[in-house]
Amino acid sequence: MRKKLIISWALLLLVIVGNAQKPHFFVICQAKGDSSQKYAGSYERVMASYLQDYYPCASVKTQGDIENRIGMERINQLLGYESNMNFCDDLKCDYLLNLELSDFLGTQIIVSASVLFYRKAEPLVRTAKYGSKDYASIKALVNSVSETICKKLEHYEICPFTGPVNLTIESTLDSNSRLEYGVYCNEIDQRYVKEFKEKRITKSEWRLQRVGIPATNGDMSFTLDESLEINEEDGCHQCSQSKREAGRIWKSSKTFKINGEGISHLSLRNGIPQEDTRVELKFMSNGQYYLIIKGTSKPATGNESDTESAQGSCDIINPVTKQVPREVTVPVNVIFGPYPGKSTDKILTQKDTKKQRNKITNEQESISIDFTLQQ
Repeated sequence: MRKKLIISWALLLLVIVGNAQKPHFFVICQAKGDSSQKYAGSYERVMASYLQDYYPCASVKTQGDIENRIGMERINQLLGYESNMNFCDDLKCDYLLNLELSDFLGTQIIVSASVLFYRKAEPLVRTAKYGSKDYASIKALVNSVSETICKKLEHYEICPFTGPVNLTIESTLDSNSRLEYGVYCNEIDQRYVKEFKEKRITKSEWRLQRVGIPATNGDMSFTLDESLEINEEDGCHQCSQSKREAGRIWKSSKTFKINGEGISHLSLRNGIPQEDTRVELKFMSNGQYYLIIKGTSKPATGNESDTESAQGSCDIINPVTKQVPREVTVPVNVIFGPYPGKSTDKILTQKDTKKQRNKITNEQESISIDFTLQQ
């Protein structure tokens, strides 16, 4: 019996399951002291019951469940039945609940619990309380600690929210700038003037489906229309073939229009390409949450029209237009919220629009979102 328990513990330490869509809790309890050892099994069962009530999507197994299965298997083998010992499902573990009961000061007992995100060895929450050793006090402590742990876990998405997330982003840029200063050549005061005119309109529509934490698939489409004009008037242009300086007017214009669609599949999971888009939920301690969308489109390739000309007494350029291949992708990285909601809610739904200026591109953006996520 003891040997088989040791084997089961070795399996627990080795098995790491990556199924985030059905979370698996495994509960173990360590007891120090005669009084504590009497209640270790009850503490496991109480914690498991609280977890199952708070997170009905989850599978909850305890150390006692494994011991009972081993005991039944032992009886079956003694009776000569064929062995059917398979603990693979029982040993799945995303969240490890480490419980402790400890006697101290003769009449007191400490009840504590901590949760470890097992696949990443990342501690999440913990709590501890103490009281007297009598049954009523221990029962109250065990219930209190179990409930506190479950409430603290509300800051994490345990049961996955899934459903449609639709996002529309329209961004515009209409920028004019002018650089001007005095120059001197040929014993005459001249001017240097350079003007920039830039316009860009981008619209992208993301039709997403959140299928896990934070796995997301779907489709997107976008349109891009942009132009750039540069006009330069240099009263003292340095001629390229001599040291002479003379007036010249130089003009450049670029236009680019393209349509694209599809979500990037550069990431791999188990060797299979998957969408790079992610929909993340961040739950806060004040009962609110943020929704974060990240991703990028597939690259689209088109030709940019580039026209250049120059007039003056030197370095003349007759108007010429080139078609230059250009590849573009449209990224998304937006944060919506905070909205009221907890990870234990059955449904999260919002329709929202916000306007903002992109700090990187200086574009004015209008972003609309419509989502309904359910557990």
